Amino acid sequence: MAKKELSVEEIIESHKPKNFKYIIIPTEEFRKKIDESGYDKSNLDTINNPELTAAAIKAEFKEHDRDIIKRAKEPTRLDDGIVVSKQHVTKSDKKLLSFGIGKFSHDNRNYVAFRMKYESFDIIEIFILL
Repeated sequence: MAKKELSVEEIIESHKPKNFKYIIIPTEEFRKKIDESGYDKSNLDTINNPELTAAAIKAEFKEHDRDIIKRAKEPTRLDDGIVVSKQHVTKSDKKLLSFGIGKFSHDNRNYVAFRMKYESFDIIEIFILL
C-alpha cells in the first residue's frame, strides 16, 4: 500500500513547535507548494520580529547529529553548555537532518537559537541567553 502524501498544512502542522515561538524557513520548492496550497503564511512565523529573526538566521550554527535530540528525553547539557530537551523538537523523525545551535546578539541582548533542518524547511527557535 502506497503511503499517503501529506498536504502542505499537514506537514507544517505536524512539525511546528507547540511550546515555543518559531520561524519556519521553507526551501524554494516547498515555498512554491505553500503558495499553491493557499496555506496561511502568517503561521510560519510566531516570533513576529523581523530584525531578531534576521539576526538569528545569520548566526553561525554548530551542527549536531539528529540523534542528540532523540536521546534527550530528559534535559541534556551539550558541550557548549546549552541544555536541550526533546520538547524543543516536535518531530525528531528520519526527516530531521540535523540540529544546530547558534549564539548571537541583537539590541544589546544575547540569544541562543536552535535550528532544526528538515528536507523541506528549517525551523528556528530563539531564546534569550541568561
